[in-house]
Amino acid sequence: MKTFLFLFLAFLSVQVAQATHLIGGYIQVKPVAGSGLTYEVIATIYSYAGSATSEASSLSICFGDGNTREVPRSSLLYVTLGSNTISSKIGINTYRINHTYSGPGTYTLTTSLANRTPALNIPNSSTQQEPLALTTTFITGSLSNQTPELASPTIGFSVGLGQKTTLAFRATDADGDSLAYGLVKPLTNTTTDFCSYRSMTAYQFPNDVTHQGTYKLNNRTGDLTWDAPTQQGNYSVVISVSEYRNGILISQTIQEIALIVTDQPGTPNTIPAYEPAIEGNGIVTALPNYLDSDFTLTTFPSPVDDQLQVIVQTSTLTNATIQLVDVGGRKLYESDSAKSARQHEQVISMGSLTPGVYIIRAVTGNRSLSRKIVKR
Repeated sequence: MKTFLFLFLAFLSVQVAQATHLIGGYIQVKPVAGSGLTYEVIATIYSYAGSATSEASSLSICFGDGNTREVPRSSLLYVTLGSNTISSKIGINTYRINHTYSGPGTYTLTTSLANRTPALNIPNSSTQQEPLALTTTFITGSLSNQTPELASPTIGFSVGLGQKTTLAFRATDADGDSLAYGLVKPLTNTTTDFCSYRSMTAYQFPNDVTHQGTYKLNNRTGDLTWDAPTQQGNYSVVISVSEYRNGILISQTIQEIALIVTDQPGTPNTIPAYEPAIEGNGIVTALPNYLDSDFTLTTFPSPVDDQLQVIVQTSTLTNATIQLVDVGGRKLYESDSAKSARQHEQVISMGSLTPGVYIIRAVTGNRSLSRKIVKR
């Protein structure tokens, strides 16, 4: 499985020293008309206005195929946020580049930014500023797809202390695919390999900092409600936007912003009882179950880390073909039975595959069964 990774890095020492106000962003991918494997990659990066923003004129790109390029900034837009008492302006940097992939497959693009803004819900972030990483996973090949265009909160990046707040993260999907929203932990990169990333396991959802109130995301609309902030300061807010077509996951984008809680005019809300936030989007999709008592397909475990056990059973002696394919239809593994039997077993190694959704297909004669497999 190929993985293409897109990196925003302050790789020059001067840029690293100045990049102290980075507050998030996301990555979008658009197919280029007339070429099935050429895509426009767009990184949108949010930062506080200042020298770090004005001087972020380029970014480094690691495609994962041995090629790297430095991409000039295509635009810089300043947005004034009147309610933000810490900074009156937010800079929105946009970087664009076209890239042609060598073949169909599932690819993960990653942007990594040095010196994330410290947050109360990331322990020790004021003294150990780990890079901020963003990812988008998508499919190339016969499945033409434009990943969703995400939205930043219309009220800005600042909310009132003790006041119930709803942030609208509703995305726009040009292809009309179904979208599901989820709460996730932020990503970072602390290794010498700047193409890698990991989840920040020490991260707390904002209401977990004081164990007061609720922090809930509507997985259908993208509305994030915090009822209500009880401690002033900076918070990391991270969501995933999962894109489904015909019940199959075809892309997932991670978006992060830094949200500032300040003492603002308004009536404080009665803080509800504490409820732990729910990670993920709560959506479970699966292929339709085809019931045939003479032909069964069993797979376990799911999710799978490494070894996947596959069992095909039939009521009569028959040959069986077992296939593993990605959601784009690309065949990754195939095994044909050497002789006819009523039960066929196969162990498939999935340890080297990129995390995501895959399909196991069993074929006997003119019948076939499929099961969705989640690789962690």
